[in-house]
Amino acid sequence: MSMLHLYLMGVVIGVVGEGVAYLQRLWVYRRPLYPVMNVLVMFGLVMGTLAALIPRLGVLPVFLIAFIVGLTYEIANLRVLHWWTFPGERLYVLRGHAQVVVVISLLWGAVPLLVVALAGWA
Repeated sequence: MSMLHLYLMGVVIGVVGEGVAYLQRLWVYRRPLYPVMNVLVMFGLVMGTLAALIPRLGVLPVFLIAFIVGLTYEIANLRVLHWWTFPGERLYVLRGHAQVVVVISLLWGAVPLLVVALAGWA
């Protein structure tokens, strides 16, 4: 799989994920540019690059790296960036930033795995 293919799969996953989040109001961005940057940079570039490392490093190490990157990103948003908020500090049944951040970070960990899976089907 080419890096471009992995990047595009990451972007597709990002568009779908952000679309669902928008429709269900799971998180709300402060500016319209932020979700675009999130899709292109985090989903496409960062997670696509991590997906490319799976053949060399394996699934578990890449999951853990993506989890740590996602956790760092979510904490940076809460403390410094303030690009998005979770209305009412909730995500479905989860309440409080700590729970929400951990679950979202686990989902970030899964993104490179999903990128590779979808890239293999496309």
